[in-house]
Amino acid sequence: MFKHVSAAFLVAGLAIAPSALAQVAMVDITPEEQAYQARTDARIRAWVHEENHEVSEEERTFINEHWRRSAKLHRIRHLAMQAKDMATVARVDALLTRGDNVLEIQLGRMRIRAPIMTVAPSSVDIMTAPPPDQAETQGAPPPGQVWVKGYWHWNGARHVWQGGHWAAPPQMGMVYEPARWESRGGHYYFNDGRWRAAPVATTVIYEPPPPPPQVVEVQAAPPAPIVEVRPAAPRGGVWIPGYWRWNGSRHEWIGGRWSAARVGMRWEPDHWVRTPAGYRMEHGRWAR
Repeated sequence: MFKHVSAAFLVAGLAIAPSALAQVAMVDITPEEQAYQARTDARIRAWVHEENHEVSEEERTFINEHWRRSAKLHRIRHLAMQAKDMATVARVDALLTRGDNVLEIQLGRMRIRAPIMTVAPSSVDIMTAPPPDQAETQGAPPPGQVWVKGYWHWNGARHVWQGGHWAAPPQMGMVYEPARWESRGGHYYFNDGRWRAAPVATTVIYEPPPPPPQVVEVQAAPPAPIVEVRPAAPRGGVWIPGYWRWNGSRHEWIGGRWSAARVGMRWEPDHWVRTPAGYRMEHGRWAR
């Protein structure tokens, strides 16, 4: 269960009359709030998007509520500063610090149990429209790579263009959904780009990539397996669980997928085996 600062607590803890909260909604976004949103957005994107992770519905609700609470607190602080009420400013600062600490704890928990390759939540909600996309020169594609389209990033005060680049998919059979802005009700919501498994027919049998020529054995222990959110199961489908792959310098998570069944065979998942020298990778395979 997530702990958070409720609206009732704001009223009681800050000794603000409920009628005064109406003024809070009328305060435009402040520079302090813009800077805070940019910092928090960077923290969330650092693991949700760049690590290709995602949060559950409950955790997505927690993040959205955190945005709303912090916005209200920053606007209360703005009114208190105008009134030179430094006691209220100090109490608001304490609540902001408390909220940040709770967020950091929750982000740590989400890193451990986050599913992978589902839809990322919009972490930016602004009223400034992004400019038209810039024209980009892609050049010749490197072997096995796809184009990651550029986009306008909101840095807390203005839009900044992030140029596109070539990138290799985390695993075979994945496609890239570009970052995009959505306009709804006068607001602009940012949806970061993500890798996702390409849709396949239910008759397609998953074929694992060929194992490397040498045995993969490392000293670094793999993290605990991630509990994945599975898409709807196709009829007769077999779930191919995700696993931790050693990329030469660290473990990286490879998400699971559905496969059509192979008649008379079962899937033995990829897994690590403890050895006297460290950990050895046993690659997944179809077996009788």
